Amino acid sequence: MANNFFRHGSIVWTAILLPIIPLIVLLSISIGSVSVPLEKSIAVLMGLGGQDVSTIIINAIRLPRVLAALAGGAALGISGAILQVFFRNPIADPYVIGVSSGSALFIAFAVFMGTSLGIGNPFSPYTLYLAGFIGALMVSLFMIFASGFVRGVTTLLIIGVAISYLASALTSILQAISDIERLHVFIFWVMGSFSGAKWVFVNFLIIALIAGLVFSLLLAKPLNAFMLSENYAQSMGINIRVVKVGTIALASFLTSVVTVVAGPVGFIGLVAPHISRYLSSSSDNRVVLPLSAIVGSIITAIADLAARTLMMPRDLPITAITAIFGAPLVIILLLKGGAT
Repeated sequence: MANNFFRHGSIVWTAILLPIIPLIVLLSISIGSVSVPLEKSIAVLMGLGGQDVSTIIINAIRLPRVLAALAGGAALGISGAILQVFFRNPIADPYVIGVSSGSALFIAFAVFMGTSLGIGNPFSPYTLYLAGFIGALMVSLFMIFASGFVRGVTTLLIIGVAISYLASALTSILQAISDIERLHVFIFWVMGSFSGAKWVFVNFLIIALIAGLVFSLLLAKPLNAFMLSENYAQSMGINIRVVKVGTIALASFLTSVVTVVAGPVGFIGLVAPHISRYLSSSSDNRVVLPLSAIVGSIITAIADLAARTLMMPRDLPITAITAIFGAPLVIILLLKGGAT
């Protein structure tokens, strides 16, 4: 009966939260340095906008950006939820496994050492995307490899933190020896922003999110058993090594695709799962995972809208916005006992 109540609670909150998403999309494509009337925005979304300046701005810049923020936030929400269960640590988030730092390190290599490495245009967005993906992939593969051999999840967590510190230290050294022009390019990326989202990357991000959500739901039941203890999960016939590798692989994959598109986006993976558990009053991952995706997408899209409108025409770092609102929210939820 309790399980039915939890599921009912999740359905209620899903019904409440889902309609917010199209509203955010409408506001995001209407508000900006060039204001677009709501009726015009609706017409563009319906494919009836014509070929004027407003239509071009929406289709080429604002719509891919808000869709990237929604998909990226959902991916980080899922990643944070499974990592908090896997590490049995309420402050675990997607960047604790070092994927973001690895991505930043390789982007730093491309920007600061690109000419020496024979890269024709180290400032090209595609060069930065490729470098970021390679860095994230290398850290992901190492963490997957380590998860197959390390028995304790705490040890695996420490390995991820150590990789993150090592990559950050090397990145800092590269920044210290770089020239000002290259440093500005790198800092713009590392602050985190969906401003560079293009349709080709948005499409990939959405496909990655759908695949990640499906895979996460396959992991939901084993992770429920894993919450109690590894021994209990093993007694239920669950292959612990498969769960470890699958969890790290999924979290690394989702985090890497978001990091490559938007740079580091903090606090979403930490906040969204806590809010989802609080709203649903459930720890069942079959409930928490999809709800974390919805909450993560809403928070990220709202933060992105705030980042580009609070100080127009300047674009604020999205992580600054998520931290300002996310940190107090986590503290309040933890003090109220909302986190499990």
